[in-house]
Amino acid sequence: MEWPFYTSKIVECTNLELLHAILTCGMPNQFLSPWHHEKRSQEFISKISMVETNLEISDGYLIKSPATEYLDASEKSVNSYYLGLIFTKLFSMKEFNIDYFLHTTIFEQVYGKDAMTCDGRKKPSFVGYQKYSGEWSIWESTGKRDHAPKALDDAYNQVYAIKTVNEQSPSYAMACMTYFDTKHGELQGILRNAATGKKANMTFDREQFLTLYYRHICEIFDESLRRKPFDSVIDYIEGYLEIELELFGLNIENSDKDEYLRKRRIKLGVPKDILGYFQYNQGRYSDDITISSIVDSLKLAPLDMQDEGFFMGRDGIYFRII
Repeated sequence: MEWPFYTSKIVECTNLELLHAILTCGMPNQFLSPWHHEKRSQEFISKISMVETNLEISDGYLIKSPATEYLDASEKSVNSYYLGLIFTKLFSMKEFNIDYFLHTTIFEQVYGKDAMTCDGRKKPSFVGYQKYSGEWSIWESTGKRDHAPKALDDAYNQVYAIKTVNEQSPSYAMACMTYFDTKHGELQGILRNAATGKKANMTFDREQFLTLYYRHICEIFDESLRRKPFDSVIDYIEGYLEIELELFGLNIENSDKDEYLRKRRIKLGVPKDILGYFQYNQGRYSDDITISSIVDSLKLAPLDMQDEGFFMGRDGIYFRII
């Protein structure tokens, strides 16, 4: 990490933290067209498959998988792009306590070109939000197959051009590049924070921001309810609902003793009020209830509940192994 950190460190994460980053980094393809909304779980599975295809673990480190050597250059570039998005989200969550993280392209796709303005400048990849401080941050993500200083410089110049986000100076204006070390094939990242922005002002609506963040996640629940309306959703923690994700097509019976397969069974949990917001009255209980008010009143699970089999993000989205 460069200015103002000037430090190097190892970022540790669990499988569930990585799953959370994969689900919530908000890739643009999640909003391509209405018919695609029935494919949310398949999208999630495809991203997990992409990560597992490209990465292996060696002595505790994530490294480039030898299986990717058969890919051509274009395919490798696309995979690196998506890894860049996912791990920028993970870094923001683990190292900078960013609660919400949303791809800026989604605003235009859903609400139109005027939903997010940037004084004619190119928008950074992501906007981050810390709920309790009310601070916004901007992030430009780039994923490369190896170290590419020019790509990092371009990303830095893009966030450096932004002066304010919703009339606030951003808490971070971060350029992030992920790549594979050529010597050992280890996955590495460089983060460079811009000290002060130049002149562009980003503006958008907080309500729309939070709606876009949760919408595609709640659509996974809608899909599950259509398939299994009576046994898909159960209460787990007070105020939360959860579903089982059939990852990789595995549908493991309780009698199965294979520990590896059993750990592939995952529950996804979402705050009940958030889910209700999208299910009733086309996204609103009434004109007086907004997603912002629901988010502001969320009560998260105690930290002592979180272990290797359970992880909840600061957005109230959780995964648990069953």
